[in-house]
Amino acid sequence: MKIAVISDIHQTIFWRKIIEQKDAFDKIIFLGDEFDCWKNKWPFQINNAQSVISFKKNSPDKVDLCWSNHAISYYLDEKCSGYQRDHASDIKEFYTENKDFYNPIYIYDNWIFSHAGVSAKWMKFSGIKELGEINQTFRNKPALFKWVGPNGYGNNPNEGPFWIRPEALIINGVPDYSQVAGHTENIQPRVVKKARRTFIFCDTPDHNYLTVLDTKIGEVEFMNMD
Repeated sequence: MKIAVISDIHQTIFWRKIIEQKDAFDKIIFLGDEFDCWKNKWPFQINNAQSVISFKKNSPDKVDLCWSNHAISYYLDEKCSGYQRDHASDIKEFYTENKDFYNPIYIYDNWIFSHAGVSAKWMKFSGIKELGEINQTFRNKPALFKWVGPNGYGNNPNEGPFWIRPEALIINGVPDYSQVAGHTENIQPRVVKKARRTFIFCDTPDHNYLTVLDTKIGEVEFMNMD
């Protein structure tokens, strides 16, 4: 399966170029963080987020959207970094109205796609036995997905799929599954191999890379879209 992954979009609009190329991919997955940017302000952010929803509505079987920490910051009143008090009610309304379009994770072949990654220790900590339970668990018990702490950076194996950092994820990832995540800004996207698993981290400071993954053969390509 050929999958285009769009990490934390924040202030960027490069993802709109993918609309014209959508037929080249089996799936297009957004890893979240539509808000709390430090470049483009209001109302650009809400308009950009609404455009993502329109893309999803126009291609419902091709486009998948992930919940993220800068989404539940408003939806679950987490108030993470960059929280915009002046626009909080509008952003919360956006996610409330569109919550059915989002999931914490997606699984294709033996790959997990999520905003930050899925830790086996977090699953045990939360009483989740199977990966397939995660999305429904979020609907029923969203509090299990809040930031755990005490590490303010989130480098804790008990952190959930919106918060965990690469170092903790690589050591505590779900056995037999490779993962694709955003959340943590690297100078450029990177690939880490550990115990017959592959971890792909897509986020960058400029949020300008498209990651293209062929899940069948594990081939990955990073494309700078500037």
